[in-house]
Amino acid sequence: MQKVKLAINTQENSKSKVTFCTAKTHILNVATHLRNSMGGFTNLIYFKEYLSEESTSRIKKTLETCGEFKLSVESELDYDLEVEYNGESYTFRIYYSDAKNDEDFDTETKTEFIKKVGYVPKCYIGFMAWTNLKYGHKFIAELMSKILEIENGLVEFSAAINPDLSEDKEKIRKFVTQVGGKITELEYETENDEIWFTHLADKEFLTNWIRHKQFYLPK
Repeated sequence: MQKVKLAINTQENSKSKVTFCTAKTHILNVATHLRNSMGGFTNLIYFKEYLSEESTSRIKKTLETCGEFKLSVESELDYDLEVEYNGESYTFRIYYSDAKNDEDFDTETKTEFIKKVGYVPKCYIGFMAWTNLKYGHKFIAELMSKILEIENGLVEFSAAINPDLSEDKEKIRKFVTQVGGKITELEYETENDEIWFTHLADKEFLTNWIRHKQFYLPK
């Protein structure tokens, strides 16, 4: 997995139509990278197929209308964004990765994707906020929603959708089911050898979640 995802909070001892996905090596690697990063968060959108030239072009135009930007030489979809809101400046990082060449997207993870969603994603785009501020949650979620209007995919949150910080898995499942849309549990083993999970969701869930009174993006 791209090594800039941010910390999974296992304090959120963190199914809409819920299924289970065991990918502990992949998720634990991601969690380690996150804890070593700054205090923000990262979400991913996985795509079943590689992006077409048309989709890539439309996504680029969408990103470039967000604010000031710097385009990385690594990929035509790698951006540093600076967005002004209410007199404040917010910085974000958008990046692209080919899942096939991602060393953390291991065999176990690929097997579980096939089992739970029916395919192995070819690529993904990461949406990274350097800080954990309310505006950043709204900006990233709405930006992901716009991208999903261009190309359908699945959103991986940094942790479970768990606004009450519950340690009761059934309570969390009941809560996300009420949001609407499809959401899948990606299980991983914590450093304490416990099984916890992040959430993988479709466009409908993200749309409903943005409108929800308890909306936030987990980290």
